[in-house]
Amino acid sequence: MAGEVRSRSLCGRPAEPDPTTMLDIVFIAGGLAFFALATGYTALCERL
Repeated sequence: MAGEVRSRSLCGRPAEPDPTTMLDIVFIAGGLAFFALATGYTALCERL
């Protein structure tokens, strides 16, 4: 919009975090958590 100024941090990036970067972090964390749960479940089943 004309005349609208967005706040920027000192390094020239927008002050608010990028939503796609946050979504990437969430999906990576979810994938790692799923892998850890699957590994733990497999180890538990091996002991039975």
